[in-house]
Amino acid sequence: MKAGDRPTRSKSRATTAKRRGSPKAATASSPAKKKAATAKAETSGTSEVEQLRLELQEARERQAATAEVLSLISDSPSSIQPVFDRIIKNAARLCHSVLSAIYRREGDHVHLVAYDQFSPESIAAVEKAYPAPLTSGNLISVAIRERRVVHEPDVLVSGGYSELQRTSGYRSILVVPMLRDDVAIGAIAVMRLEPKLFPKAQVELLKTFAGQAVIAIENTRLFTELQARTTQLSQSLEDLRAAQDGLIQTEKLAALGRLVAGVAHELNTPVGTSLTVASAFINKADRFEADVTSGGVRRSSLTEFIASSREAASQVMINLNHAIDLIQSFKQVATDRNVSDRRGFDLAEVTEQVVKGLRFGLRRNLVVNVACEPDLAMNSYPGPYGQVLTNLVINSAVHAYPDGARGSVHIAAQASGKHNVEVLFSDDGCGMSPEVRRQVFDPFFTTRRDQGSTGLGLHIVHNIVTNRLGGRINLETRQGAGTKFRIVMPREAPLAAE
Repeated sequence: MKAGDRPTRSKSRATTAKRRGSPKAATASSPAKKKAATAKAETSGTSEVEQLRLELQEARERQAATAEVLSLISDSPSSIQPVFDRIIKNAARLCHSVLSAIYRREGDHVHLVAYDQFSPESIAAVEKAYPAPLTSGNLISVAIRERRVVHEPDVLVSGGYSELQRTSGYRSILVVPMLRDDVAIGAIAVMRLEPKLFPKAQVELLKTFAGQAVIAIENTRLFTELQARTTQLSQSLEDLRAAQDGLIQTEKLAALGRLVAGVAHELNTPVGTSLTVASAFINKADRFEADVTSGGVRRSSLTEFIASSREAASQVMINLNHAIDLIQSFKQVATDRNVSDRRGFDLAEVTEQVVKGLRFGLRRNLVVNVACEPDLAMNSYPGPYGQVLTNLVINSAVHAYPDGARGSVHIAAQASGKHNVEVLFSDDGCGMSPEVRRQVFDPFFTTRRDQGSTGLGLHIVHNIVTNRLGGRINLETRQGAGTKFRIVMPREAPLAAE
């Protein structure tokens, strides 16, 4: 290597080093750049997190507000004003508005029904402007009439100036119609001082509030209609019960009339016999007295008079006792029919008494047999129970044996478990067709209206058994094969029946 070559290489290295830059300088500047970049990234990240946190908080507030309104709708089905008041307060708070209001459409006019944060001047202004015609040019009427959202960033620019704007100074307004089946029934409005559009989230929130207001209106309307309908049905039920009680009383009196006529007819026999015997005895006594007066009394005449007297007295006693039995039976049945108090009684005894009274007025070709289990102690209503038996027997007598055919009715009673009794009523008559069977308990249904039947007998039977006696009644019948009524009722009538 030549001596002159070394400086040349050194110069070359220096030039190269200068071009690339000093390693120390590069090392010194790198941490500062990284630190600045890191700080910028951290600032950006913090800003994004804060924004997300704010958005999440607002979303939670909106969700809580809508849930609160729904809860209030559920708690106030009969009052809509508290729901309106809560909606506009939440709308004003979450939309950061200076004014909020709810309007209702009634016919061809728009009415202000709720408002929040209105000054006395603003209240005076809206009271003067509303109710407003639906055809007017104010933004509320426009939103309702055209069924669309009205969103104005600056009413002074768009021409939406009003007396309310002058008193309150609002600049931007958002109006959302309340739609029910595509028909606008009102609107919700919020207003702000800043001349700018409301954020999309707030627009959607106001739409949600509008939907909730419609739900509240419908809920209140349906609740009011339901109350009115319930009141109407309750009144109809009371009228029906009153009519039913009247019909039952009428049937009772009619049955008592038949019973009285039957008893009177039956009493004629023993009383008439007693009168005949007494009359004959008086004649014999007169003749005997004449014989005594004339002195022509023989021992045989005296013996005959004594025997005749005994026979007459015996006949009179028998017939009068029979009359007494008839009267006692009539009194018991009549008392049970007229007094519907719950009391203790023996089912077999009352059944026998009712049937005994019924036999007086029945046709001679209809036989009523009773077979009741003894000692069926009841604490129920003997009068209504007797009315059931009476109606069933009369129904069979009238409908089961056409053209005066002979027949028989059988009534049996027995225990059914520990707390119930079963009464089986059956006849061997003509039975019922399926069409008649389906309607037999309906009020005013009868196949013999032209013969004076009202169609209430079996309807009253069903009501007494199911309502008064607390039991149930089943019907088995087939055309040409007779009819059976099976009644199951508790020994202890329900207290509600009293």
